[in-house]
Amino acid sequence: MAKGVERDDSNAMMAAIDRSNAVATFSMDGEILSANENFLNFLGYKLNEILGKHHRIFLDATYAKTKDYKDFWNRLSQGDFVRGEFKRLGKGGKEVWLQATYTPVKDSNGEVVKVVKIASDVSEAKLISSNNAGMIAGIEKAMAVVEFKPDGTILAANQVFADLTGYSLAEIKGLHHRIMVDPDYAQSEEYTEFWRSVSSGVIQHGRFRRITKDGDDIWLQSTYTPIFNPDGELIKIVKFAYDVTTSVRQSKELELALEESHRAKELEIALAKVNEAEKARREMDLAIQEISTPVTPIWEGILLLPLVGILDSTRASSIMTKSLEMISQKRAKIFVLDISGVATVDTAVANQLIKITKATQLMGCDAIISGLSPAIARTIVELGVNVGEIRTTATLRDAFETALTSLGHRIGQSIQDDSVKSLALR
Repeated sequence: MAKGVERDDSNAMMAAIDRSNAVATFSMDGEILSANENFLNFLGYKLNEILGKHHRIFLDATYAKTKDYKDFWNRLSQGDFVRGEFKRLGKGGKEVWLQATYTPVKDSNGEVVKVVKIASDVSEAKLISSNNAGMIAGIEKAMAVVEFKPDGTILAANQVFADLTGYSLAEIKGLHHRIMVDPDYAQSEEYTEFWRSVSSGVIQHGRFRRITKDGDDIWLQSTYTPIFNPDGELIKIVKFAYDVTTSVRQSKELELALEESHRAKELEIALAKVNEAEKARREMDLAIQEISTPVTPIWEGILLLPLVGILDSTRASSIMTKSLEMISQKRAKIFVLDISGVATVDTAVANQLIKITKATQLMGCDAIISGLSPAIARTIVELGVNVGEIRTTATLRDAFETALTSLGHRIGQSIQDDSVKSLALR
């Protein structure tokens, strides 16, 4: 009886995995023995088109001849499992990225007889990650980027910054930011308050006068962004900046022109230049804001927004707008808002978080808030909100499990491990 129950449990677990994952089996020579519907859909094949063929049909022909690929199958034949993200080619050369585990299955004598592959399609997430990486690389090329310790000590700087200021990294690494400001301003209370504020986690942005190595004035449109580790501890400050010296000078020249002359044509030209510079500034600020609010699809029907750092009313409003747009665009059923990286919020921001969940529900999408700190939980309670209307979880993992359960999925490492064991017993 016990064996029958165990067999039924194993079959149920395998059925759950089969419904939500791509599953395929291979001989030790790499020959395709079987594949489920998900696997075929991901790669665009019919079963009769791939049975008996080698795994290499899913690879770039050049990579299939490499030592790496040969070593991949050698590891499996020795009984080692292989896990990771893999680029595969579907029918017609369609590029697909799979998060996959290749698990050797042994017979009763301990000999490896086949390999089971369990995978999920992460192509969209890979595309988002690639786009974000490209955006960051673009910012690195177009903007001056400097990293500071929380006390203002310089850790690193890119080439754009070096070109703007005339300093090399070797010259300024370990020195304080004050070397780039007027000496009188460096001793002022305003400057002290600037670093006190940013080191407490408050984003600082604006137009700042700085001094180059040669003593020349430059004006930078800058954002000083606090960076926190997963425990919510401030680890560094990253400054994104670009040169607006020409724009500032043009603005000053425009002021003089307005005082000295009413020549309309010259004024029109000057205004056009200032407006163009201002438009570029706004576009760059929007790019930075986009990176700091990454609403990401993590599963079919599920969106995730992980928040890190200081959350103020302006950013909360932006989050609501971006989140609702993504919910509508992706037709999401569940929206997970993880705030484990946010230490505290004021009552106004807490109210905004509640509004986000209600607006989400109005769009037919359930909201789950994960990672509430004790301070945030207390703030929400003090608002008098009916907490029974808010779905919360202690951790992001709990939120994922809740979301998957709500959508009818059952997935987890323990299920995969048990399923692999059951295959080995057959």
